[in-house]
Amino acid sequence: MKQHSFKASVCIGLVLALMDVATSSPMVRAEQGPASGQASSAKDMPVSLKIGSGDLLHITVFDVPEMAQEVRVGSNGHVQLALIGDIDLMGLTGQEASETIASELRKRRLLLRPQVNVLVKEFASQGVSVTGEVQHPGVYQVLGSRTLLDLISMAGGLTNMADTRITVKRRGGAEEKIIARLRTDDAETSLANDVQIYPGDLVLVPRAGIVYVLGDVNRPGGFVMQDSGKITLLQALAQAGGSSKTASPSKSVLMRKNAQGYVTTKLQVGRIERGQDPDLELHANDILFIPDSRLKNVISETQGAATAIGSASIYAIVH
Repeated sequence: MKQHSFKASVCIGLVLALMDVATSSPMVRAEQGPASGQASSAKDMPVSLKIGSGDLLHITVFDVPEMAQEVRVGSNGHVQLALIGDIDLMGLTGQEASETIASELRKRRLLLRPQVNVLVKEFASQGVSVTGEVQHPGVYQVLGSRTLLDLISMAGGLTNMADTRITVKRRGGAEEKIIARLRTDDAETSLANDVQIYPGDLVLVPRAGIVYVLGDVNRPGGFVMQDSGKITLLQALAQAGGSSKTASPSKSVLMRKNAQGYVTTKLQVGRIERGQDPDLELHANDILFIPDSRLKNVISETQGAATAIGSASIYAIVH
């Protein structure tokens, strides 16, 4: 019995060491979004979209159709406008560019009260960064806005370790972060939570949480909390192949981490398997340990020895 306890302690110690290394790794983590935790509407426009070189602008002046034109911003940030000529619009928002052009028209006494509108039709100067648990992380150039699902598709889709709660950091808004909750098993929910992505945005796909099932189970190891980010004890145990014949589920232990360290709780897993107790939802980094039964091991070894003796007797008789 002491030997089995020693092996279990070593096994749990190795998992804890691996988890500490994973926690301290320089991998990017998604920050928490707004308190509501809801994805914004696809119609929500980000603030402070800046004009850069290569962007395509559509400029109109109310009641002056001859000044309507589409121009591409040069590498120096300047554009050539009708009646005005060369003007620098680099780093301005559409509203700021409208005010700058209107001010120039007034200074030149071309219009008394010009109403200018500048629409950025294509953002060619800044791409969208897609990082984390996607097949091909990188910077993707997009002209105008695209949806989050479009960008994930461009990045080759999610990996098997991806969390479906994706963080979007808006360009130009240090405090504006959105958590988009997508589900690979629910198309309607994913489409409803899809958001618009704009040039300069950052899309971060974090790694999903992992729970560990150790001890006398058929496939011990760590299991990813995919899709909804939730997993119950029975679901994790099923992924571990269930308890072996020599296991003692009634003496199972759940280890859960808090601010002070790991807290150990005894569980009657056998009662949960039989439906006598409710299933338990596990948290990321939980460790479920199912010990073996010394009595069952002895019986198993005895049966094995009896089978071996019987086989030897048959062999002796035949030969």
